[in-house]
Amino acid sequence: LNEAATEFANQSATEFLLLNSNDPKLLLQVNPPHSWNGQDAGGTRIWYDNPDTVYRFTGINGASTYKIEGKVAGYDPADPSTHPTSANANFSVLTGINGVTAANLNGEELSIRDDGTFTIVVSPDAAPANPEQGMNYIQAPANSTILATRNTLGDWNTETPMTLTIEKTAGPPSSLFSQIGGFAIPVIGEAVVKNPLLMSLVSIVPAFDKAPLLLSSTETALLMLVTGINGENTYMSVATATGQPNVLSQPQHNAQFLSTQLQSAGYFQLKDDEAMIITVDPGDAEYFVVPVTNDWTITNDTRNQQTSLNNSQAIKNADGTYTIVVSKNDPGVANWVSTGGLNQGTISMRFQGVDPDATNNPTVTTRVVKLSEVESIVSDPSDPNYNPEQLNYDRDQQIAERQAGYDRRYTV
Repeated sequence: LNEAATEFANQSATEFLLLNSNDPKLLLQVNPPHSWNGQDAGGTRIWYDNPDTVYRFTGINGASTYKIEGKVAGYDPADPSTHPTSANANFSVLTGINGVTAANLNGEELSIRDDGTFTIVVSPDAAPANPEQGMNYIQAPANSTILATRNTLGDWNTETPMTLTIEKTAGPPSSLFSQIGGFAIPVIGEAVVKNPLLMSLVSIVPAFDKAPLLLSSTETALLMLVTGINGENTYMSVATATGQPNVLSQPQHNAQFLSTQLQSAGYFQLKDDEAMIITVDPGDAEYFVVPVTNDWTITNDTRNQQTSLNNSQAIKNADGTYTIVVSKNDPGVANWVSTGGLNQGTISMRFQGVDPDATNNPTVTTRVVKLSEVESIVSDPSDPNYNPEQLNYDRDQQIAERQAGYDRRYTV
C-alpha cells in the first residue's frame, strides 16, 4: 500500500503539469521507476499499468485547437510490417476527471506521409472532407479534458516508440483560469467552453509568470483525491467481478479502459506450490498481454522479473493458442509469468487489434495445478496445453533480453 500511495502521489505530480490546457505538454505517465538521462524517476503506475505501453497524456480543452506532429521510427510505405496498427497506437480524447473516451484515432486509421511523419489536429471543428496524406483530425467535445496517447510495443528489443510533439494553434488566450486548470473542473470547464460571455470573463486575468502553486496544487490534490477514491474502487472491483479467485473473465469491452480493446480480468490466490495455467486463444486479436499486478492494481518489478508476458514474447502452441503459467515459484517452462513473490494479486489482460466485426473473438480459460505438475502437462500429447517447446528455454537469457529491452525503452 505504501508503494502504491507513493506512485499515485508521483502520478498526481505529473497531472499538476497538465492543468494548463492552454500550454499543452505531452508527458510520459503511468511509468515504472527508471533512469533517464542520468536522472532517477520514481514510479507513476496506477490502475493496471501495461508494461508494454508508452503512455503520453496532455491537458486539452474543448475550445482550443491543437496540432500534434509525429514520426514512426523505421516506417517504410512498401512494408506493412512497419506500419502502425490498431493494436499498437491509439490517440484518444477523454472527457471528465475519470477519462471517458469521447473520440479515438488508432494506428490503422492513421494517415502517414512516405517519410513516416504525420500530423493530428485535435479541434472542436469537424474534419475536412478530403484531408491530404499525413493529415488526421479528431473532433473534441466541449467537456474534453485529456488527450491520451498509447504506443504499445510488444517487442521491447526492436520496436521504438513514435516521437510526438504538440502545440496549441487556436483558442482562448492564456489566462489565470486556464493556468490553474479551470477547464478541467467538472461542469465549470464545460460551461465556460459553451458560453462566449463566460469565456471572455475568465480570459480577462492573464496567466502569471509562474503558476500560483498553492491554488494549483490544492486543485490538483482535490481532483486526484476524487479520482483516486472513485478510480481505485472501480478498478479493484474489476478484478473481483468474477467472484472467485483464479478465474479470469472472458475478454470484453470495459468502459473504464481503452474503449477499442478487450479485457480479461480477475485475481489470483496461489500457494507456494501452486500454479495457475491460463490458456489463451487470441482469436483475431493482434496483441495480448498477461501482466501480474498487486492488490493495488500496479505491476511489480517488470525489468528484472518476468512479471508480464505478451504474444511477441511467449511461445505459441501448435493450434495457435498460448499456455501461460502464473506462479510464485518457477514452474520450469518458458511461458512463466512470475507473481513477483506474491501469493495474491490481480491480473488484467489486454487484447488489442480486434476487429469490431470479427466473429473469432479471444477466449481465456484457467485451471490451478500443483507446481510440480506443470512440466508433465506441457509434455503430455493428450493435454490441450501440450507444447514440449516450452521446456527448451534459458531463463537467464530471457531476463537479460528483458532488461536490455526495458533499458532501451527509457533511453530512446
